[in-house]
Amino acid sequence: MTSDRNLGETITELTGSRGVSAEKLSELTNIPKRYITALFENDIKNMPAAPYVRGYLNKIASVIGIDPEPLQESYRRLNLKTSGREDYLPKNRFAIAKSKKGWIAAVIILLIVGYFVSVRLNALLGIPSISINLPEKVADNSFIETRDPIFIAEGDILPKDSLFINNEAIPVDGNGHFSKEMALDGGLNTFEIRVKRFLGREKTIIRKVFYIVDETGENTIQEPISEKQAESKTGETSEPVVVE
Repeated sequence: MTSDRNLGETITELTGSRGVSAEKLSELTNIPKRYITALFENDIKNMPAAPYVRGYLNKIASVIGIDPEPLQESYRRLNLKTSGREDYLPKNRFAIAKSKKGWIAAVIILLIVGYFVSVRLNALLGIPSISINLPEKVADNSFIETRDPIFIAEGDILPKDSLFINNEAIPVDGNGHFSKEMALDGGLNTFEIRVKRFLGREKTIIRKVFYIVDETGENTIQEPISEKQAESKTGETSEPVVVE
């Protein structure tokens, strides 16, 4: 008998034959009264979304003790693309917030990983640097002057980099510090200082030391200097210079 009836008529007939009113059905099923009324009156515009309607019909059938198929069939005959304004379940605001937090966490993790990768790549591929007590220039001269036949070159590099002075490998301690005694020849001494990174990147600097031989010594080579240059050297000391 229900095959020719619409959804509202089918529900009214099935519940009425069992003495269950709309108010009572709302109490038994915990379905909001406005939705029960919309179903009884076949009020399509005020029905909830389709997934809810199908669930409500199953619950109504269970409460009044019938097969839910007649109710579902009546609903399908409406041929609705949507029920009410939208045919989908409401979005979970908390789930969206969680999803956004997940993206934020992923971005932060990627940034952290990127930072450590860049640091590691720089340690392998970057251009090395050196700090050394040989300045590139003193006053107007491109060299420093000394009367000591032994000059101690010292400074710092990264511990994993390699250091060469005039192609001689110089040992470096665990902190990257080095100290090398160099015997000077009378006159101008040129030192090629090369720092090499693991995969071949390197930096080369040139430093010059002019050894002024004491007049009483065997070596009498001495480069003439002006009075102004002599005054500029008074009280002058060599400070560590950082070459980036």
